[in-house]
Amino acid sequence: MKFNINYYFEKIEKQEIFYTLVQDKEDALEIFDASLELIDKIEASGKQEIHTSSIQENVKIKGNVYIGEGTEIESGCIIQGPVYIGKNCKIMYNSYIRPGTVLGDNCVIGFSTEIKHTIMRDGSKVSDLAFVGDSIIGKNSRIGSGVIVANRGFTQSNVIIKDENKEPVDLKREAIGVILGDNCRIGANCTTSPGTFIGKFTWIYPHTCVHGFIPELTKVYDRQNIVFAPNEKKVLYKSTDWNYENYK
Repeated sequence: MKFNINYYFEKIEKQEIFYTLVQDKEDALEIFDASLELIDKIEASGKQEIHTSSIQENVKIKGNVYIGEGTEIESGCIIQGPVYIGKNCKIMYNSYIRPGTVLGDNCVIGFSTEIKHTIMRDGSKVSDLAFVGDSIIGKNSRIGSGVIVANRGFTQSNVIIKDENKEPVDLKREAIGVILGDNCRIGANCTTSPGTFIGKFTWIYPHTCVHGFIPELTKVYDRQNIVFAPNEKKVLYKSTDWNYENYK
């Protein structure tokens, strides 16, 4: 099982907020603890430090936050601090940014998407109608519309996964979503189980459920057995004419 930061993330430049989170770290899971130190500083500041004027009407910003210059926040969004949002990000309509989130520069959060305690490197994107919790998203990576990144097991105990040798690994965390390497793609309507680790340059094709460790430079897809069968010719009733008899 590979936890080394360099396996998932590369070319981390000093101007990135991500750089401050990985200094003197080797294990990718340590990034979560470092992000909490940053978040604690924002909380301790006791203020909202907002460096952008591109905030539309009906946006609610609660608690202590840092928001960089050039970031756009569209109508209906809720940002619940403490959070860090970098420069030139785009937070689209009705999205929800929950506490503990750290967004690097040039990140995009899609329409009606929820982000919870997640670290996103510069240039990464989560598309519309998605949920991402307790995760780390690599540089320039893309999470498609409708994706669910599950972050808790049914038992609400420590997340246990299997490594490449099918051996159990206790992550010693109750909440963890996905560690997604740089330049990865997760297609529309995918689901990742709690504690999924995806190496750099890997693509998860749409409608695929994944879990455990997935190596770098891999394509993952589910071969579906699609059946075509004859159908009767039946004119559908108008939706305005619905009643119980039509439903039968």
